[in-house]
Amino acid sequence: MDCAPASVGSTLSWNTFLSRTSVSTLTCAIFSGRQSQSVHGLEDVIKAVGSLQLRRYRYEELAREETLGEGETYLVEKAVHGTTVFAVKHLKIRNTSDEKAFRRRLSAVTTEAQIMRHSPLRAHPNLPSVIGYGWNLRGQFIVPFLVVEYAPFGTFREYIQTFFPTLSGVEILLGDVASALAALHVCGIVHGDVKLDNVLVFPSWDRPAKALAKLTDFGHALILNDKSKKHGDGTVKYGGTMMWVKTYSVFTDEYKPLNLPCQQLQRARSDNSRLVPNRQNKDLEV
Repeated sequence: MDCAPASVGSTLSWNTFLSRTSVSTLTCAIFSGRQSQSVHGLEDVIKAVGSLQLRRYRYEELAREETLGEGETYLVEKAVHGTTVFAVKHLKIRNTSDEKAFRRRLSAVTTEAQIMRHSPLRAHPNLPSVIGYGWNLRGQFIVPFLVVEYAPFGTFREYIQTFFPTLSGVEILLGDVASALAALHVCGIVHGDVKLDNVLVFPSWDRPAKALAKLTDFGHALILNDKSKKHGDGTVKYGGTMMWVKTYSVFTDEYKPLNLPCQQLQRARSDNSRLVPNRQNKDLEV
């Protein structure tokens, strides 16, 4: 059974909607393992993402402006279509000789798109939207890409280093991340990689922090309802390791990384209660 996306515009109203929903009704929020299809090749990625009722963008329609970042799975670029600015996440296809790693990257694309399109999560203010998809021909390869929201303030790390927010502002944004995690957990999803670089910051002038944080990068999330990854002894395969499926423990552990940046950022305060930029210190890594 599918849930319709909640018609809400703030974290408070989304959480209120959640708290007023019965437990039996919330079963429709669970992200099913059936939604995560087997991916064996690039064509499977295109098929899976294409089934999500997203707009397809032709590669040549997007005016690419600059590279925003690069990780294990994606190269992310800023791009413009008409008057709208997007972020385009291009799948990296280097080193396809490692078939296991390549398939893992392919699965990450479909998992991310499916989570972002999961109907109970679409309206959550602290989770970004996937807007479209497409592909580019690179030699003999079909290279898929996702079109997502562009974050004008960059990642949480970049925001801290550029805008010097107050500690109270940072704490508000950490609350945004916690709210996003709570929504994922209701749906049976463990993010698995909570850190400053996986949080995007958007302007929100009506808030005390003048900003809004959104948790991103779900490609390596753990789907607790995915029976294909469960074993008879109550463990589940995740990122090459085995972990016990103790949902309370798993969910609680997701919040622990939020403590570290808060403590470190508090130590970094200057006398005027503003954060000192820390471009060199890697101990902000979560």
